[in-house]
Amino acid sequence: MPFVKKINNDIGTLGIWKLSETASNLVSKFNFSTKEKGEFTKIKVDRRKTEYLATRLLLQNLLKEKAEIKYLGSGKPILKEIQKNISISHSSDFVVVLLSNNQIGIDVENTNRNIKKIANRFLSEAELKHTQKLENWQPATVLYWSAKEAIFKCTEQQGIQFNKQIFIPSFEIINQGLFTATLTCNNTITNYKLWYYFYENNVIVYCVE
Repeated sequence: MPFVKKINNDIGTLGIWKLSETASNLVSKFNFSTKEKGEFTKIKVDRRKTEYLATRLLLQNLLKEKAEIKYLGSGKPILKEIQKNISISHSSDFVVVLLSNNQIGIDVENTNRNIKKIANRFLSEAELKHTQKLENWQPATVLYWSAKEAIFKCTEQQGIQFNKQIFIPSFEIINQGLFTATLTCNNTITNYKLWYYFYENNVIVYCVE
C-alpha cells in the first residue's frame, strides 16, 4: 500500500506515503485542475512525476478533500483557499506532508545517505564531535541534517548557515523521541521543538517554532 500512515497530534496532522508506484499507476487516481495539469506536463523526469502525484494524493487523503498547492517565491508551499500551514518533504522511499495551524517544517531522509564528507558544512564543531563519538554515527548525522532542514523550512529567514546558526544540544538518539534546537538570526534566538522517528531506513523529523 502506498499510503502508510496518518498521525494526529498536538502539532497537527502528519501523513506518510511510500513511493512504491509509478507515475503511470498514480495518474488515473488524481483529478487534475487546469493549473496542475500544466505543471505536471512540464515535468520530464518520471521520479518527479511520481513525487508530484503522491504528494497531492497524500494531501487529499489527509484533508478528505482536494486542495491545491501553491509555491511562494522562496519555494515555500502554501495551500490555496485552506487555512492550514503545510510542509512537504520526500526521500527516495517516502513522501511526507505535515499540516498545522502553527509554523512548521518537516524533512525525511534515507539514513544510508552518504553525507559524512559534508558534515562540517551543517554541523557545528560541538555537534560534529558528538556525532562522531556515537556508535550509530551514520543515522545520527542524517538525523541532525534532517532536523536542520526542518527548521530551515519552518523559519521565514533566508540564507541560514546550518553549522553556525542552528544548534542542537546533545540528546540520546533512540527509535523515536523529542529534542530541542535553537536558531540564531539577526541577534534573536528562536527555540524549536522537534519530533523524530526512524522508519524503514528513513528518519522523519518535524518541528514547530
